[in-house]
Amino acid sequence: MTPSPVLLDYTLIGRRGAQPILFLHGITGSRRYFQRKARRLAERWQLFLPDLPGFGQSPKPRVEYTMPFYRDAVRRTVEAAGLDQKPLHIVAHSLGACIALEYSVAYPENVDRMVLLGVPRFADPRVAHGHFWRGSPNYRRLLNEHSMAENWAQWRRSGLAMAVQYMFRFPLSVIADSRKFTLNSLTSTLEHCLLNYRVDEVLEKHPRHPIRLLHGRLDQVAPFENIEELPRLYPNMDLHAVEDSGHHIFLTHTRFCLRLIEEHLGGETVPIPSGKQRGAASHKAAPPGDVAARKA
Repeated sequence: MTPSPVLLDYTLIGRRGAQPILFLHGITGSRRYFQRKARRLAERWQLFLPDLPGFGQSPKPRVEYTMPFYRDAVRRTVEAAGLDQKPLHIVAHSLGACIALEYSVAYPENVDRMVLLGVPRFADPRVAHGHFWRGSPNYRRLLNEHSMAENWAQWRRSGLAMAVQYMFRFPLSVIADSRKFTLNSLTSTLEHCLLNYRVDEVLEKHPRHPIRLLHGRLDQVAPFENIEELPRLYPNMDLHAVEDSGHHIFLTHTRFCLRLIEEHLGGETVPIPSGKQRGAASHKAAPPGDVAARKA
């Protein structure tokens, strides 16, 4: 039985009455993952940024953190903010991207367009565990399998440039908020919403809102090869890959992502013909965070 939905702590900024954008962060994140860097979007849209339950400033009840629990908490908060009466856009990262898909299936009339970053798509829990273990020091630390040797191996896989990007592009506020969880909210979310969650099951039910996927080719947590085929399977999607970015593409290549977000959300809401396929555009941002890009 799904627990009663909690009311989330949130920030609402931008033009009152403008079309809202709902931002959903990933595991151990908070609204501040997007808030400062996405502020320029407030010139055109209203930005709605909640902390997901179990993280940031939102309630952290001792319950099972399942997808229905997350989806219902987001819905209750959307209603409390008075944003349930017209379509909103969604920009979401990682865990938040999965919640966004679940929300759009349950409330298709309340969703317009979506931009999903770093979508975690896995075939089974064993494969998901392997990628999380290799790609996330926090995950290894949780399992008491954290060591400098493993961190060094990960740094060698991602390269020095990636380490430098993360060092200088992560806001201190995001790092501070990454500890605002409980052991229950973290482990339960990992179990129900990442390790044992199959994004393909919700995609099969998706109402085909226009979706733009943004993904780093060096993503070690949600591998690029796992989502590369999605535009061929779902003609409502297009995919943009950044060659020199990992899982936190929005932080390492912010202006580039904002340009693609504005381009997608500013488009007309027109259904994509069922026979039209959209492929992956590959970009190399230079330098990290710059708008300038070229087709590879």
